[in-house]
Amino acid sequence: MKQRTPDDVIEWAYELFLEEAADHLAPEQVVDITLEFELRGAVESTIPSADWGQELGEPVDLTAWAEVWIGLLDHQEEFETIYAKYLVPLASDQHTAHVRWYRAESQ
Repeated sequence: MKQRTPDDVIEWAYELFLEEAADHLAPEQVVDITLEFELRGAVESTIPSADWGQELGEPVDLTAWAEVWIGLLDHQEEFETIYAKYLVPLASDQHTAHVRWYRAESQ
């Protein structure tokens, strides 16, 4: 079974984010992303957190999934704002990703 590379995982999650962000985030968040992503935006892959198991209905197999964070960095290159976290399968024949949106409350 072929595995997705780290770059493949990040690219796929970012493509999904771009397709879905306007439907799931507040309008001002979409504006922030549009204006600031080039300078402060980040898409990073990490080991999945165990709490994804609640959504999957089983423990997360760390060898089968990657978690991808999408957001804006602060001046110390750490996430200041996270807009979405994706749980992406590493197996290239698996096509279901899970997402958690972090929508800001409108003012």
